[in-house]
Amino acid sequence: MIRRAMANGETFWPEHKNGNPAKNDKMIPIWDYSSEELTEFIDHCQNNNITFVACEWGTPDFATLASDPRVVLLTCLRQPINRLISNFNYDYYWMWTKVDNYKDYIEQGLIHSSPEYYTRMFSGGDVDLQKAKENIALFDIIIIAEKNMDLLNSLGWYKESDTTHPTYGDYKRAAILLVKLRFIRLINYIRKKKFVPSEDLKIEEQNKLDLELYNELKNKISD
Repeated sequence: MIRRAMANGETFWPEHKNGNPAKNDKMIPIWDYSSEELTEFIDHCQNNNITFVACEWGTPDFATLASDPRVVLLTCLRQPINRLISNFNYDYYWMWTKVDNYKDYIEQGLIHSSPEYYTRMFSGGDVDLQKAKENIALFDIIIIAEKNMDLLNSLGWYKESDTTHPTYGDYKRAAILLVKLRFIRLINYIRKKKFVPSEDLKIEEQNKLDLELYNELKNKISD
């Protein structure tokens, strides 16, 4: 969605990391802002014609955002287990993580690799399904990646993204793996080998709340 917004001419924060506003190479923690601070942030965006802000690393005050008529709350959910698998393989091959297995990956304490990712994000860091449902109900547009990406057209985003964010097929990434002498990882990368969690980890059980949230939202969308 971030790249789709970029392709369709939305204006981002002057310094940003994949759409997330930054300052001096550090994320601006808008998820820690009080209601007053968040409103001031929105004022600043309006005054500087900033039309798109991503917030991937924390949970902002959804109630304040939802109550502001200048804000359109947009989110996208992917099937939770597929999201985790994709995230692990991307981080593994792009060397964004020091671990090389799912057990350590989900235990490293980072929000994007933690079990119940969506439930945590939408409930403000807690594992509270009801709170997550209440917060996501505040959103104007809820995208289920497998079903209704065309809803982005309602924002005037008719132009498909002209950039991609793939796990595989990047020659620069392959070259970095070669330089760092990660030969086995490089061979697997070229072969596009996808690592999946072992059955003993019971990934579905660890993400049962996310699966419930996802399936409930997905089922609300007519085919």
